[in-house]
Amino acid sequence: MKESKFWKCIKDNLSDVFWCRLESWASPGVESWVNQGVPDCYGILDGTSVFVELKVTRSNKINLSPFQKNWLYNHYLQGGRSFILLQHLGQRALYLFSSSILHSPLSIASKHEYKCSLPAGSAAWSRIQDTLLHSPLPRK
Repeated sequence: MKESKFWKCIKDNLSDVFWCRLESWASPGVESWVNQGVPDCYGILDGTSVFVELKVTRSNKINLSPFQKNWLYNHYLQGGRSFILLQHLGQRALYLFSSSILHSPLSIASKHEYKCSLPAGSAAWSRIQDTLLHSPLPRK
């Protein structure tokens, strides 16, 4: 599944959240450094907002650019809610990571906030939404 299909899956299964796909905002006339590192999605529900970087992989590594790592970690340091939602194709699983993990080596063995098998049922999607919007943020 490509990231665009993963994005559609997020919108369909977390439909209570108002989502905006930020990656699509980049345009040829804008300097590329302006958008480097900004996560793929922004969501808000009942006044709580979250940024989510989407990844689809067959590997056990979380491949983020230095710009993405920098943005996510600095957002976390300022008290912002940001996560990495990774779909592992080989394992048929979803992993949800807080951006606070970015100070350690990035692998799916890293401490994840939540993991579920695919296809995920409504209870799993509810848990993902609750974690994205209401989980306590780890201490800095």
